[in-house]
Amino acid sequence: MPARAGKSKGNSAHSGWKLRTYRLSSNSMLHGALKMAKSENSMKPEETLRTAIVDGRKFTLLLMKNVTQRPKVSRVERTKYDWKNINMDRSSSVKRCAVRVRRWLFKRDIPMLTLLYLAAFLAMNVVFAGLWYIEEGKCCNDPTMTYAQVFDFAVQTSSTIGYGGYWPKGKTNNFLVVLLSVLSVVLSTVYAGLLFFKFITPEANFEFSDVITLSNVLGEPCLEVRVGNTDGVANHLINAEASFRINSTQEYRCDDDLSKRQVGQMEQLQLAVSTSHRLDGVWTLRHFINEKSPLYGFRLDEFPATTITHLELSVKAIQVLTKGEVFSQAAYQTQDILVGHKFEDQTVIEPGNTRKGYFDYAKLSSTSPSIVWYPSSADVLDIEDEYSESAI
Repeated sequence: MPARAGKSKGNSAHSGWKLRTYRLSSNSMLHGALKMAKSENSMKPEETLRTAIVDGRKFTLLLMKNVTQRPKVSRVERTKYDWKNINMDRSSSVKRCAVRVRRWLFKRDIPMLTLLYLAAFLAMNVVFAGLWYIEEGKCCNDPTMTYAQVFDFAVQTSSTIGYGGYWPKGKTNNFLVVLLSVLSVVLSTVYAGLLFFKFITPEANFEFSDVITLSNVLGEPCLEVRVGNTDGVANHLINAEASFRINSTQEYRCDDDLSKRQVGQMEQLQLAVSTSHRLDGVWTLRHFINEKSPLYGFRLDEFPATTITHLELSVKAIQVLTKGEVFSQAAYQTQDILVGHKFEDQTVIEPGNTRKGYFDYAKLSSTSPSIVWYPSSADVLDIEDEYSESAI
């Protein structure tokens, strides 16, 4: 996120904006929590306004609740893009086609691969049975053979069963037998390889919350987003790591010809806790919007926060069963951030000393209004358009 550094003159739009950088705190989260807890306890009940200064700009924080609502269009629909590559350096047509077919097969599940294998096996034998059937002496120099008998011979040949009831006669028929056998071995090998790949590839079913909440946590505004392992203890995941980023697009004018250009940038949102030893349930990730945050002092509906194109959350972990790495990611937009809301508790503990609990995924995205320190709309930055058509 760009931060205001003061007005300056030049040939670039918003040239006074620059990237804000921060040093990571050397204190532990416990020290930070203690500090924030003291701040929360020292807050007077009637306190509803705070002031702060960032990059020389003074802004006001108001204690608000239920500021924004859920968007009507689903997050998946809004964040889905269809990008295609064109005019790139292409390889041969045969190689490109083979790569596409292989990638397409990798995306199919085991039941679909099995159906495709059976369909290909059946089609191959139908074709070869047809070639033998149009021969004058059929496959085995017996004009009285029916198509069913020829098809049975093709299946026995392709499956290497060979009961011995039929055998090919003639050079053409023997060549077709060799060709069918080779194609059958290739088809079976590809199917077996895909099954092996599917069985050894680690998998995990991650589910992300549909929204991000912004509410006070330990007295400070905090972004919260949830991710859960829906398989739970049936698929143990360890050493989980999370990464939260914002992507924005900035527009400026070139110094030479004053033409407009855009530059995209990605900035990391430091998470309070970015690693977890185990991920068998739901993990709530938090980013505190304080002096170290790129979002500090900005409203989501005002510049420069409006230059944010999307937010990305990435999670990876190790599957205990296969010792392999699994990962997933989700994309959000600023309208997915519910300001003045908090997540509802989705854990259910059975009464008594049963030591049993549940994660209710129906409440993964359930929220309720909650207070948050949020910049006042009166602090809208009055940025002069020094590069209007008349000025140029």
